[in-house]
Amino acid sequence: MLRGTEELIDIGSDHGLLCAYAVTMGRAAHATAVDSLSKARALMRELSLEDMVGFAVSDGFMNIDIAAKNYSVVIAGMGGELIARILEAGGDKARRAAEIAMQPMGGAKELREYLYANGFDITDESIIEEGGRYYQLILTHYDGISRPLPDGGLLEFGEIAYGKREAALKKLLDKVCATRGKKLQSAKNSG
Repeated sequence: MLRGTEELIDIGSDHGLLCAYAVTMGRAAHATAVDSLSKARALMRELSLEDMVGFAVSDGFMNIDIAAKNYSVVIAGMGGELIARILEAGGDKARRAAEIAMQPMGGAKELREYLYANGFDITDESIIEEGGRYYQLILTHYDGISRPLPDGGLLEFGEIAYGKREAALKKLLDKVCATRGKKLQSAKNSG
């Protein structure tokens, strides 16, 4: 989903796998892993990538110095509301990013509401299935243009993802409908 970049900043990098992949595959000239970092440091030593991957312990963008003019950001594996707060607190660092790839673990609707209202243009979306779980991927960049919110389902699952008619989206919608149907039936049964 991300294009090539001078610097990749992975906020919440955990093991650092994305940073390692990006630099070894030539998708980033340099990467910065942002997290508690002990796992990421061990991986970079094991792969001999210490010169290509930097480290920062930071709350979002706060303690990250970004020298690169062209940089991309990944924020994955946390709730959509938290991702929105990270973008908001990131200020100019978030707005200057060439692209920001996000993978909310929940709260995708709330994240999209923030993006639309705060001048972030959603340029790509995808839904993938892994081990019976569904993950929404959102690619955006800041252009300063606030946008009207799409209808509920498109806001929750993504206009672009819907337009692609991906098989994983159909499966996700079936799963959500079944779950919500059970909740409605349970509420009806309990009065």
